[in-house]
Amino acid sequence: MPNSTVNRFVIPALAAVCLVGGCSGAKDDEPGGSPQVASLQSPSTPPKHQETADDQRPLIALDATDEERTAAWKVWGDCVTKEGGPGYENPRMVFLKESRQDAKAKKIRAACLPQEPETVEDRLKRKDISAFRDNQREWYKCAGEAGYKLTAPDENGEFGITEVGPNGDFQSPKMEACRKEAFSR
Repeated sequence: MPNSTVNRFVIPALAAVCLVGGCSGAKDDEPGGSPQVASLQSPSTPPKHQETADDQRPLIALDATDEERTAAWKVWGDCVTKEGGPGYENPRMVFLKESRQDAKAKKIRAACLPQEPETVEDRLKRKDISAFRDNQREWYKCAGEAGYKLTAPDENGEFGITEVGPNGDFQSPKMEACRKEAFSR
């Protein structure tokens, strides 16, 4: 056989034997160790959803007390006041100033976002708009059956009250019961 033919077959075969042989020996430090086998793995895929500052926000539970809501908002307010300094003693000013495209307000809001509380409804609206719309339809149906006079729902199912009747407004016990029932599904 000519030398070039030997090189063409022998060298790749030797390379394959060396590669396989290097991956299949028993460990010296393990008595009777089992051979290690090289395996091919798919490159790790990034998670479908990278955690963001929004995902770190505290969630105000459907059954949260007024004290729990106030405490959650106080943590956020303290952050806004600290980050904003003068002009941000009332933390809710950050929303007004941000709506006016104030760069400092946007920076403060971003810095304090992990402390900004979020309701169950807001989180669902942000993460799963389809489920949010379904829950809104359930809430609307329940509120209508309870006797509330309601506006027509918008494209996301959000609605209002056209008049405050004997049942009260959005903070009334019957309306709250409908909201909790709809969003606890």
